[in-house]
Amino acid sequence: MKKLLRLFIIAGAALALAACGGEDKETKEKENDQQDVAKDDTTVKEGDRVASLADPRLQEPTEESVCEMCNMKVYTKDHELGVFSAQAIKADGSTAFYDDIGCLLNAELAHNETNDKYVRDYNTKEWALVEDVVIVKTEIKSPMNWGYIYFVKQEDADAYIKENPTAFVEKLEKIKEDAKKRREEKMKKQAEEEANNNQHGQEQADSEEEDHSGH
Repeated sequence: MKKLLRLFIIAGAALALAACGGEDKETKEKENDQQDVAKDDTTVKEGDRVASLADPRLQEPTEESVCEMCNMKVYTKDHELGVFSAQAIKADGSTAFYDDIGCLLNAELAHNETNDKYVRDYNTKEWALVEDVVIVKTEIKSPMNWGYIYFVKQEDADAYIKENPTAFVEKLEKIKEDAKKRREEKMKKQAEEEANNNQHGQEQADSEEEDHSGH
């Protein structure tokens, strides 16, 4: 009887050890899976917001870079106006630079494109998707007078606004609407100027023809 009891005790201990070993193995496998997911994740938590990791296709403007939309200079990262520079990665993988957010948004509208649009974090000057930043309207004079700066972290935006009471958070959709409106007004003005020039040219041509006929 004692022998049988001893066998039961040994068998039970063996089963307990096997179960513990299985649990340890399962725990390690879960930890490894979580680490793999973290490596594959394309985003990083920043407070209550999500900031996109930099796309390896992103580039930096040079001293010769110009805005795709307005042909004005695009400032480099180390220039004081470089914080306003923007960049788009297009569907074909090519990149384009812009001197200000309005040109970035209007370029999509003008070319009927949907691109990955990047702006610079005001503090770090690193690129971040425009959809993933806090956009703050300021009185700073930017290249095209939009005056927007961007923060990956909400707390950084809050700190800036606290120090600059006239600054406020603006929605991307509102900026898109303003950019579209500006573009429409510009196109209308150009059309009117072209019509006036054509009319003036026609009047001049008619006058010259009358002079020629008079001789």
